[in-house]
This record gives sequence, C-alpha cells and structure tokens, in this order.
Amino acid sequence: MNEKKKILLITTTHTGCGHKSISDALMDWFVEMPEVEIKQVDGFEDLVGKSVTAIGDSYGVVTRHAKFLWKLTWDFGTRFNETYCSLMSTWAEKRFIEVVARERPDVVLTTHPMFNSSLLTVCEEHGLDIPFVSVQADPVSVHPSWCDPRSALTVCATDEAVERTLSYGVPRERILKVGFPTRRRFTDMAQRVEKPPYDPSRPAKCLMMSGGEGSGMLGSYARELMTKTDVHLTIICGRNKQLKKRLEALLKRKYGERVRILGFVTDIENLMNESDIMIARGSPNSFFEAVVMNLPLIITGALPGQEQGNPELVQRYGLGIISTGVKNLPGAVKRLLANDGAELARIRDAQQKYRRFDNAKRIAEAARDLALRQ
Repeated sequence: MNEKKKILLITTTHTGCGHKSISDALMDWFVEMPEVEIKQVDGFEDLVGKSVTAIGDSYGVVTRHAKFLWKLTWDFGTRFNETYCSLMSTWAEKRFIEVVARERPDVVLTTHPMFNSSLLTVCEEHGLDIPFVSVQADPVSVHPSWCDPRSALTVCATDEAVERTLSYGVPRERILKVGFPTRRRFTDMAQRVEKPPYDPSRPAKCLMMSGGEGSGMLGSYARELMTKTDVHLTIICGRNKQLKKRLEALLKRKYGERVRILGFVTDIENLMNESDIMIARGSPNSFFEAVVMNLPLIITGALPGQEQGNPELVQRYGLGIISTGVKNLPGAVKRLLANDGAELARIRDAQQKYRRFDNAKRIAEAARDLALRQ
C-alpha cells in the first residue's frame, strides 16, 4: 500500500477569522481524501515568537480604532516587501525547519501572506525543494507577499487577482483561478435549502455584521437604520464583548424585539438564510459567504489596503450595492426594497449566476494532485 502524501497547511487565527475560514473550507474536503494526510499549524503560534504573535493579536484593536495604522502597515509591507519577508523569515526559520524535519511534508499550503514568500526563502536557504501552494485571501487588492514566482501554484479568486498576481511576476502557468473558497456549511445549505424570496407584506430582515472582531461603526449605522426605516435588524458583534454590551444599552430598550444583538455565532448560515439584506464592510469571507447564500449585500466600506477594491468588485458584478456614510444607509435599504423588492430580485439573480459551490473542493484537489506527483 502506498504511503500517504503529507500536506503542511499553514493558517492562523491571530489576524481575524478570514484565513482560518479558508483553511477550514479546504479541510472540509481534505478529510474526504484518504490519499493525503494534512498537518495544520498556526503560523503565529507554532512558527514565530510571542512578540510577533502579539502583532497579529493587535489586529482587532487596530482595525476598530486605528485604521490609519493598519493602512501604514499595509503600505510598508507593499513598498518594502523584501524587508517584510526577510524579517518573517528570520522570526520563523528555526521552528519552521523543525516542523519540516518532523513532518516531512510533500507540499506546503499557505493561507496567510506572512508565511508564503518568507518560508519559501527559508526553504531556499536550507536547500529544501518543497512545492508551495499559496491560496490568496484577497480577491482584488493582493499583497505582493502572496505572489512569489517560486510558488508551485498561486490560487486566485478573481480575474482582478490574477492580473495583480501577474503584475508581480508570477508566471501564468503557475496561477490557478478558482473562485473564493467557502466552507461547506454554507455551500451545502445553499444547495439543500431554497432561500425564501423577500415578502413585501412584512418588514425586511437585515443582518448587520463586521467580521469576527466586530470592527466598524455598528452602533451609528444601526441607530440610523432603526430610526428611519421599519426593518428588523440582527447585529453580529463577533468577539467584541464590549461592543455587544454597548449596543444592547443603546438599542434594546428603545427598539425591543425589532433588534437582536448577538456575539460570536456558529450558525451564521442560518441567519443569512432568514435575512433579506446583509450590511457589512468589504470583508471577502463574509460577502462571498453571503453570495453563496444568495443574500443581497450593502457594503458600507472596507479596511484600507487589503479590502480597498472589494466594494467595487461587489458592485461591478451586481452582487450588491455600496453605501458609504451612516446617513446614507436608510436610503440604500429603501432603494433595495422599492417596487416590491425589484432590486433585491435583480441582485439575487446576479449572485446565482456568479456563485460556485465547489471552489474549496477544486483547490483541495489541486493541492492533493501536486502532492501525489512528488
């Protein structure tokens, strides 16, 4: 019997939930592939020191309260990518080599840019010929550290990402455009349960969220929406417990059953299925999950840098609309609901044409096939 091939999957939970969501989407399919064994490591916890892990843990605070600092970090990494990757190579080298010696992987698969070019350099310096698969988490504003010509395969979610990846010197034959990988809990439900159409005889159901860290001006948006429309609103605060308490004090007494305020949830697919509109920033995991669930989007903004091009992507393909500024949100909702929800129906039709349910499966198969060739 042939020995299983091994894939070392490098992900992390220390810069929001997006990178882990991608690795989880891939694991949904890897577990059905008996010919490969997957070893998952957290890039921050397992490969670098505590001081660098603390930088990753600052993601939630920075994206909530200091977006300018996030933009500076992004710009530094883009302009001085070699320096950025060299630092990470130094921090991760010892532990990564130990992991490689212990696990002896046939393929390294990365879902975070900090552990792509940097670890390719470590392999090069140690004479290790291990093919890398880089699964990009950004559909438009792709950081150069995702795009290393030495990678055996760079997986892009969109045509826009492919063009940016080519501009960084990655050969076209080493690029695989698949689409954004979404977890099976969403794709399975979307295929199993038909989402009900908007019923104009009742108040619309809106779902408002802003990532696992609960960043964004949720309170201001929610109050404006509740004051100027009759919608029923569910707010996801993520891990931000302080935000949840603040919103409960701000909204619950006045609006009662019209508003639900939840923390970190594990059944978001059910909440998406029962909602008519999702209101969120341009976080790709969330809005691609909404597209899979056929839930029209209102994008209220994006983190500078990595999410910068995402709202325009949503609008370009008719997957939702953009509404910037707190005061404009009620009008955006009313626009979607006008004429018995005609615009909602148009967006849902565009989403049905755009979405695919097998993106994660195809990426897992590509990584598996590469491992089997080693």
